[in-house]
Amino acid sequence: MSVSVNIDKVVKKFGEDKVIDKLSLDIQKGELFTLLGPSGCGKTTLLRMIIGFHSIDDGQIKIDDKVINHIPVNKRKMGMVFQNYAIFPHMTVEDNIAFGLKVNKIGKEEMTERINDILKTVRIEEHKTKKPENLSGGQQQRIALARALVIHPKVLLMDEPLSNLDAKLRIEMRNAIKNIQQEVGITTVYVTHDQEEALAISDRIAVMNKGIIQQIGKPEEIYSRPANVFVSQFIGTSNIIKGIIKKKEDGLYVHLNDMYSVKMNNLKQDEIVDKQEVLVSVRPQEFIITNKESGIKGEIDSTMFLGLNTHYFVNLDSGERVEVIQDSEEEEILPEGKDINLNIKSKKINIYHADTKETLIKAGGHDEQK
Repeated sequence: MSVSVNIDKVVKKFGEDKVIDKLSLDIQKGELFTLLGPSGCGKTTLLRMIIGFHSIDDGQIKIDDKVINHIPVNKRKMGMVFQNYAIFPHMTVEDNIAFGLKVNKIGKEEMTERINDILKTVRIEEHKTKKPENLSGGQQQRIALARALVIHPKVLLMDEPLSNLDAKLRIEMRNAIKNIQQEVGITTVYVTHDQEEALAISDRIAVMNKGIIQQIGKPEEIYSRPANVFVSQFIGTSNIIKGIIKKKEDGLYVHLNDMYSVKMNNLKQDEIVDKQEVLVSVRPQEFIITNKESGIKGEIDSTMFLGLNTHYFVNLDSGERVEVIQDSEEEEILPEGKDINLNIKSKKINIYHADTKETLIKAGGHDEQK
């Protein structure tokens, strides 16, 4: 049966350094919840607080409304998959998986049944008599996952589980983890610094920076409507360029220069004044290279052909530099040094306060921009 995890204003200090500062979040029953952020942001520290490897200096962590702050690690009924797998090289696959069951003194008959079931679930039953050294990195990761799940934990914790795999295996294993998690239905807290990995597997994501949660939401929400400039630049690639909002009789317009502006129907009007300076976030694929005279003027500095797409790095007349992605099949590749005009897909862009760096797009604004 799945459980919920409630983290309420938790604090963690190492000496005088406050790594986690009054952080709160609720993880729902059965969901795959990802803590995403750069190295040193506190995501692994938080994970280790949940399982009990780190003490909690203030606040509470609850499992189904039961406070677990002072419950020992071995009594929290959680399974953990580590970055380095932490499997025993001298043991067979079967013995590695049996380790936790033996510690918990599970009977031989039930142990055999559980091991056989989990071997099928993670799809390594044909390897159960092999040693880890004879298996691939992906298969070793499946062993680690099986060992964590076989003890029937209330919560599964995963700390950068794919970071030691090559690119192809990472994609294969992230799909496997998502499928297995859904099949088992276990509440899972997953830590990664890889944005694509987080977007691919998560039910919801918490983006962290310097011990503080910047935004929580579904992958498509985090990507489409980042809450601030940090999230915008951390999730995928975003160009940040300066703009000015002008109020006209028919609404608000964001001006990128004297010649080019776009109407915005989804801004927080009560937080905006006429001629306010803003930061405009435009993803590379949200630019349109156009023959129109009106537009954001620039010159192609360099070109990168990547098969399906061509990436242009453009120096704007404003002195800013942006990346532009165009489908290779749509147009011929433009030469370096060419002057171009850029329009933007106004439905997709995000607008941020120039000082606070927080979004000026109102809630539900994605649907209102026409």
